Amino acid sequence: MTATAETASYPRAELLVEPDWLVAHLDDPDVRVVDCDPAETSMLRPHIPGAALLGVHPYLKNESGVLPAEQIEAIMRGLGVSNDTRVVLYDSMGSIMAARVWWVLWYYGHTDAVILNGGWPAWQAAGYPGSRERVSPPPGDFTARANQERIAACDVMLPQLARGELLPLDVRDDLEWSGAKPAPNAQNQREGRMPGAIHIEWKEFVDWEHATRFKPAAWIQQRLEGAGVERGKRVVPY
Repeated sequence: MTATAETASYPRAELLVEPDWLVAHLDDPDVRVVDCDPAETSMLRPHIPGAALLGVHPYLKNESGVLPAEQIEAIMRGLGVSNDTRVVLYDSMGSIMAARVWWVLWYYGHTDAVILNGGWPAWQAAGYPGSRERVSPPPGDFTARANQERIAACDVMLPQLARGELLPLDVRDDLEWSGAKPAPNAQNQREGRMPGAIHIEWKEFVDWEHATRFKPAAWIQQRLEGAGVERGKRVVPY
């Protein structure tokens, strides 16, 4: 995939696509566009023409973490995703939902998944049309193969934390970080944060005044380095 001028400055530019790229590839048979907003949002607004609605909560998780392989396979196959499908993910919430679905696909071995930079707001800002037509793609044959190195289990993290080998990056809001938000609640079962964690709320990386696109790569790098996130150290966001 060739990066556009707007995404080329990112170190992993191939993980993002722009609306101009997507509108030119909507009819590609190997491209599947997935609207990752929760159903209560995606059902009430138009979507990108040809996009399949995820239909389940985009966190794709259960009590123990990510949904098991057989459930992910069923969901993705129902969306028309096969092992060789390029999956373009978007939402209307600053890409937090699309990024979660991207991570689940990455964890289960599907590396040809990208995020639409800015999602639905960027698509609208570019002047491209929306559709309310429901899409029923032909079933795919996606096979989920978990890569345990792409998830940080607590029993693995604790010794590495003690040795200073990894850095927890807490991307929750200020109240969650400080422990001021009462627990238990829908998001947290305990108050506070991991020992040694650095805090940058995820919303800081989104340019909310520029159609919810990601902020420039240079700004992101400066923000991370200024907070103490060292390049080359293993970073575990949560």
